[in-house]
Amino acid sequence: MLRAIVLVVSVGVCSVVAAQTATLADAKAKNAVQLSEDELKQLMPGAKVVSRTNAGSTRNWENNANGTFVASSDSKGSGGGRARPSSGNGTWKVGDKGTYCVTIQWSGMSTEEWCRYIFKASDKYYGFGKLEDSAQASEFEFSK
Repeated sequence: MLRAIVLVVSVGVCSVVAAQTATLADAKAKNAVQLSEDELKQLMPGAKVVSRTNAGSTRNWENNANGTFVASSDSKGSGGGRARPSSGNGTWKVGDKGTYCVTIQWSGMSTEEWCRYIFKASDKYYGFGKLEDSAQASEFEFSK
């Protein structure tokens, strides 16, 4: 009986995680539109950013006009066990291929570096490392 309960709960949790992890094809089905390089250059300076990783971490920062920021993370979903909040210094830029690029040096950890194509569907933003329908989404919030 206990095994059956554990199995049902595990399947339910996995289903919720899978439902939250969208692909580019899913975003396109929601009529998502890719932001252009010019749109990114308008949106990003001064933007408050919330970045949600597929592993479950939520990170926050504000893009300074000079291309820097200080990020914080709840570190959920990384390394198993208890999450320990962390922070790091970062840089951001709009890449020449119309990508939002970020580098973060987390305290006591390695450097995180990535570029994402940003798509908007209704009031949600999604980032994709490549423009392939199977590419997994990272969820973002941008506000000023």
